[in-house]
Amino acid sequence: MSTEPTGAAMVAEPVLPARPSIWWRMARTARAQPVGVFGLFLTLIVLVIVIFGPTIATHDPDKQTGNLLASPSSESWFGTDEKGRDYFSRTMAGGRITVIVAALSLAIATAAGTLLGMISAYVRGIDIIFQRIIDAMLALPGLFLILLFLIVFGRDTQVLVLVLALSVTPPLVRIARASTLSTLTNPYVEAAEVMGASWRRILLRHVLPNIAPTIGVIFAVGVGNLMLATGALGFLGLGVQPPQSEWGRMIADSRSYISFASHMFIYPAIGLALAVLGVNLLGDSLRDLWDPRMRGT
Repeated sequence: MSTEPTGAAMVAEPVLPARPSIWWRMARTARAQPVGVFGLFLTLIVLVIVIFGPTIATHDPDKQTGNLLASPSSESWFGTDEKGRDYFSRTMAGGRITVIVAALSLAIATAAGTLLGMISAYVRGIDIIFQRIIDAMLALPGLFLILLFLIVFGRDTQVLVLVLALSVTPPLVRIARASTLSTLTNPYVEAAEVMGASWRRILLRHVLPNIAPTIGVIFAVGVGNLMLATGALGFLGLGVQPPQSEWGRMIADSRSYISFASHMFIYPAIGLALAVLGVNLLGDSLRDLWDPRMRGT
């Protein structure tokens, strides 16, 4: 009996190319988005301040001493303020508050805006009512709404978070609604409706995963804007209240001493600028990576 392989057996099986490693793909992405890498580096520094700020701080940020308006030294790395408080520790604490308020506000607004936008697009009976309410809110300047609610409900940090969230929710509703309307035209959504899937299952299993990249880009880009808004309110005295430190408030307090104690202005201003720059650069790069319309530009 012949043992020679048949013609079919002699055909060599195709060798599939090895899938690139995750490190190779990360290196390729870094080469394509060097600005995004720089933004990621700055963002990681901000995250270190947020997570490890209390540990990094060398002193109690609210402890007053008699060493007023001291210049930076080995004892106080960023000097002291007008009440003798260690300025490095206050800068760390102030950055932590600024970032947390901005991120938490945008997280609440993103969750609420996405949910309301999806429901408005899917439930046609309430869509008109929702959109007229959104139109009315968008007709009012955002700063006016923020000032109105802060005056009415107070200036606590919790109120500030909710007010900032409320101010950015209407445009997020519009974005989520438009993305949902586009997704609902896909055949798999119609198939799910024919099979009797509930509206909650359709929105959570079929719509939300498809609009998540768009919402993620909006979140990444929006954090920087809300950090600026938080700092601006602090500068106006409407944000986080003393003795709690916050970058915008620290910049405002430094105006009277900038000629002979410039460190009080420099460090929180640089911190806020670099934090906003890093988040914005990272957000722009994520938009380029996640938005198919931007990949060919």
